[in-house]
Amino acid sequence: MNRSTVTNHEAALILLNIATILEMTAGNPYRVRAYRRAARRLLALREPATEYLTPSGELALPGLGTRLRRKLGELFTEGEMRFYRDLYHSLPEELLRLMEVEGIGPRRALRLHVELGLGSPEDVVQAAEAGRIRKLYRFGEKLEANLAEAARAAIAARRTEPVALPQAA
Repeated sequence: MNRSTVTNHEAALILLNIATILEMTAGNPYRVRAYRRAARRLLALREPATEYLTPSGELALPGLGTRLRRKLGELFTEGEMRFYRDLYHSLPEELLRLMEVEGIGPRRALRLHVELGLGSPEDVVQAAEAGRIRKLYRFGEKLEANLAEAARAAIAARRTEPVALPQAA
């Protein structure tokens, strides 16, 4: 069995993002709760969740449904969960660009997009420099500064990635 290097904490963050996206898209509230409960369970473990993997690749944690055990098994064995990837890519492009910034998850991206009209890391930097982000409820100067710094880092990282060359015909 090929085990990935996904930590319990990273897996919990993915589950919380899934719950948030499902909640934002009016998903089944029981399903949302199940993902949040599974995230809390992973965070409470004292040992790596990979110790709970069965030979069939499921994560044998009590209290999880069959589909969630399989999805978590996939995450811990392959390093990715197809369900999360597909759900993530179903979001509007503006939210995906905002989520490139560390510290901006689905809910925060939605608020920044709806309340300020932001749609990219560049927009985050401009809004922060103008002092617009701190005016949002539960956002302050420190968060605004942190988001601006993270947005600049995301922009710089995008610029340093190698450019894909066109394939020869």
